[in-house]
Amino acid sequence: MTSDLERKAFEFAQVLQCTLNATICRDVRLRAVQRPFDVTPVFTVGSGLSRSNLTQPTGFPVRIDNKRPRIWMNLSYQVHMDHEAKYLTVFKSYCGIFSDEELETCLCHFDYEREKDKYTAAHLQVHGASPALDALNRRGDEKRPLEKLHFPVGGKRFRPSLEDIIEFLICERLADGREGWQRVVEEGRDRFHRQQLRAAMRRNTALVEEFMQEQEKQA
Repeated sequence: MTSDLERKAFEFAQVLQCTLNATICRDVRLRAVQRPFDVTPVFTVGSGLSRSNLTQPTGFPVRIDNKRPRIWMNLSYQVHMDHEAKYLTVFKSYCGIFSDEELETCLCHFDYEREKDKYTAAHLQVHGASPALDALNRRGDEKRPLEKLHFPVGGKRFRPSLEDIIEFLICERLADGREGWQRVVEEGRDRFHRQQLRAAMRRNTALVEEFMQEQEKQA
């Protein structure tokens, strides 16, 4: 199973790498490396991974030319095979947007953790000041900053894809996009949605049958 997982994780890393380099980056290199000590084989996908760094992806500049980058991204995925050992599954992901190479000044980060206990599995955390939150905080939360709030973003199946984040950065004038970036984003987003829909159908065959029966009655 590990060899199949390794191949699929490598292919997944290549798709992400191509998407980034075709839209908002140049020469980004993503690798898929097996995490040590996990009972179930798990691969981490990200930048800067090596034999001496198996678990902590590093940041990379968001730029399409040789100019000094204005923005940095830290991208991390943890993947394994599903229960049937047939399909690659993302069970944890992180995409942080920073204004510095040291990754100390964060704008926001998009997180996903399957079966999260306390917060919604897919969420967005935004760094900044919020007078509204200061006014709304209750006793015991008086000093709670904005970045501690977990804004839900679509749940397990309909969470933001990397393409959504790329579109956000370009449309909000935080990053420059290569010519034709819209096509890459649309194709990648459509691929992601199709994969999520297929996964939902596999897990809800009764609902699929119910839908097909309704369609037959209407035909």
